[in-house]
Amino acid sequence: MHRVLLTGGPSLLREAYARIIEDSALLTVQAKIPDLAHALAQLPSMRPDILLIDALALAPSPSTTTLLPLRRAAARTTLAVIGDTPAEEVGPLLRVGATGILGRQMEAAPFVMALDLIGRGGTVVSSPSTDARISAAPPNLMLDQLSTRERQILALVATQPDNSTLAHLLGISPLTVKSHVNRILRKLGASSRAHLVTIAYESGLVSPGQPVGRTLSR
Repeated sequence: MHRVLLTGGPSLLREAYARIIEDSALLTVQAKIPDLAHALAQLPSMRPDILLIDALALAPSPSTTTLLPLRRAAARTTLAVIGDTPAEEVGPLLRVGATGILGRQMEAAPFVMALDLIGRGGTVVSSPSTDARISAAPPNLMLDQLSTRERQILALVATQPDNSTLAHLLGISPLTVKSHVNRILRKLGASSRAHLVTIAYESGLVSPGQPVGRTLSR
C-alpha cells in the first residue's frame, strides 16, 4: 500500500483527494500539509511513497521558485502533480523527476489507478492542458536492468519523433539522448530504434493506442 502525502491547493480539494485515497485498497493518506514548503521540509522524516502536489501550489510557474526543491524531493520520493498544468510546464516537471502529471478532471477510479501505477515505478502524464498522453506501466522483468531515467527515455522514444524533440523535452542535449538510447539498446539487446519502440509497447511500458510522434499529450 502506497503512503501518500498531500500538499497544496484548496482544503476542500485535499479532503476530496484524501477521501478517494482512503477508500481505495491500494493507497493510504500519510498526511495532509497545506503548505508546499512545509511538506518538502518534512520529506526526510516522513518518507512518503508519493508526494502529491496540487498544481496551484506551483503557480504562476514552477520554473520561477520551486524547481530545485522539487528536484531534491524527487530524489527522496515519487513526485506527482495534479491540476491544470500548462503544456509548457510539463517538460520542466519531467526534467526535475516528476513521474505523475495528472489532470484535475480525472474520475476517482483512474485517479487511484494512476497513483498506484506511479507508486510502482510507472509514469503517467495526463492533463487537459497538454497535447498528448504518456501512460507508462511499471517495468517488467525485461526492463529491470534499466535505470528510472532509462525507462523514462525508452517510453519517450516510443512516442517522440526524434532525439532532438526528446532532448528538448528533457532539457538535455541530443548527444546525451543518443548516449542513453545506445546504452538502452545494449542493455536490451535491441537492434534498432524501431526495435526499442516494439519493446516499449510489448513490455507494457507504453500503453497501446497512444499517438506516436507527437509531443507529450493528454
